[in-house]
Amino acid sequence: MYKILNLFIFLQISFLLNGCARATDRTLSPPSNTEWVNIEINNPSAYTKPFPLEVLYVSTTCKRKLMSMRDGQHYEKVGYNPVKIPPQKQSDSNIWLAKIAKDGGGKCNWKLSEFNLGIEYVDATHLGKNLALGTAVGATIAFDDNATKNGRFKVFEGSELVLSPTYYPLIDSNKDINVNDTLNLFGQEDFLLKKIVSSAKNVQIKFEPTIDESKVVRMIAPTEQKVGVHYKIIYPDGTVVSDGTTHPDVSRLKD
Repeated sequence: MYKILNLFIFLQISFLLNGCARATDRTLSPPSNTEWVNIEINNPSAYTKPFPLEVLYVSTTCKRKLMSMRDGQHYEKVGYNPVKIPPQKQSDSNIWLAKIAKDGGGKCNWKLSEFNLGIEYVDATHLGKNLALGTAVGATIAFDDNATKNGRFKVFEGSELVLSPTYYPLIDSNKDINVNDTLNLFGQEDFLLKKIVSSAKNVQIKFEPTIDESKVVRMIAPTEQKVGVHYKIIYPDGTVVSDGTTHPDVSRLKD
């Protein structure tokens, strides 16, 4: 299973805590005239697979009722509706397709806010024995200010967005807690952040990643927790860096 620490985990927890999950109708019913986001993912390897799209709809009709931990005052925020949409493999090709309605409809008038797409390793045997499967990589695509309020999203104004990142294998070792080494993917940006601003009726998102498995990076956790002791990042040329960083420097891998 892929592991992405994103807002959907926290959304699901908040639903349970605030008690409004059962009262809100999260049924999606896109109207016939809805605009669509069409997704095409080119799976780069027999050892990887696209994970289900993690889609977030929001509603100003069915808001969340929350309470401030500071003063106990009640307030409202937009309602959340996280759903998963598995992309479908196209016959014997490496292409996987999915589509997302911008207008989710339903009694709450759900509107598309953002979604995650990407790939993950599903088989690690070709890169080592007893490797556990680790984190996924991909992109977060946003459509509203609610999703992009952190200011880190880059705006895209066209109707067809093509993303072609390069990723590398990362084997993460942590013998101190007696677990198997983990096989992850990483790139210049593990998750690209894009906000779509388009007047087009339908938007096309193409995700065409490549994986360079000729350049495996290893990261070894420290065996003791104390000041000045850091992870060791070992690059394919034998260079070892232990300066407190925990994300490999992609520039060291480029020819």
